[in-house]
Amino acid sequence: MSAGYGRLIWRNGVLLPWEEATVHISSVGHASVSAAFEGVHAYWSSTRETLHGFRLRDHMQRLLESLRMSWMEPEFDADALVTATVELLASWQTTGKDLHIRPWGFAAGTHRQQMVPRGTPAEIAIETWEFESKLRQGRTCTLAVSSWPRFNHGASPASMKVFSNYHNGRLGNIDARARGADWPIFLNTGGHVTESSGSCIALVERGRLVTPALSDGVLDSITRRTLIQLVQEELGLDVETRPVERTELYLADEIFLMGTSAEVLPAVEVDGFPVGDGKTAGEITQAIEACYHDTVRAVTGKHDEWLTPVHLDRAPGAPSVPSLTGSSDAGSAK
Repeated sequence: MSAGYGRLIWRNGVLLPWEEATVHISSVGHASVSAAFEGVHAYWSSTRETLHGFRLRDHMQRLLESLRMSWMEPEFDADALVTATVELLASWQTTGKDLHIRPWGFAAGTHRQQMVPRGTPAEIAIETWEFESKLRQGRTCTLAVSSWPRFNHGASPASMKVFSNYHNGRLGNIDARARGADWPIFLNTGGHVTESSGSCIALVERGRLVTPALSDGVLDSITRRTLIQLVQEELGLDVETRPVERTELYLADEIFLMGTSAEVLPAVEVDGFPVGDGKTAGEITQAIEACYHDTVRAVTGKHDEWLTPVHLDRAPGAPSVPSLTGSSDAGSAK
């Protein structure tokens, strides 16, 4: 039996049984070329005995922006998608669990054309499943600069979180693991460091945080935005956003990956060069990871504007269409 059997998926305004949320096989190929998606985490707070979607509205807004840049037209706005996600998360009726949220949009209908035309309506679906957070568990990773360059930012903007952009990351993953590393690091055609596959990168150099500039072909990661703000406000460190040379990877005091799935993932080796002691995360990276952990789990009570509470004590409603205007999302960040 499939792991999703018995759960619900939100699709175009209706909560459907997981096994009924299907499309015809002929709809998949061409419609997927311009499909956009997001990855969002909902963390359980033992302090408040509540599940919280982390920066949920920001993710939904970015999904809509990716669809707009793909010339597709969704029916729902960000507030409606937040409302739908909260209803879907509440349907789990479980406590103490962290949930991953996967919203995506794709061209509606069956397409015979090689390229989906401008103005095509977009279907939106939202799926959830359990995940296990790795924050503060002492994990590390190794990195290798990929033989595949980062795709040309001018040909397919990195700000579009679309499935087609991630094939570059898949090739990099295969390359890195064939060379004994966990994850790749991509350079752009100018030789500057960009990001890993599905996560951004930051370096610690002489007590300050350095992260590649968006203009070098880096996704405007919401986790990246979050950590830059936390590092400045909570840890009082300087942050430099600028072009990063490959050699800086080999000389950095500390390096970590950051993203919804990666969370904060310290690196201990790049291309065979040890990072720090080559075994454990550095002190600053550990402090950043702890700060992020306490923020997403509502330990400190700071940045509640990033947290959308999900009340699991109510029964999930019947299939419904959320308001297209919706209410203001408590998790929005300005």
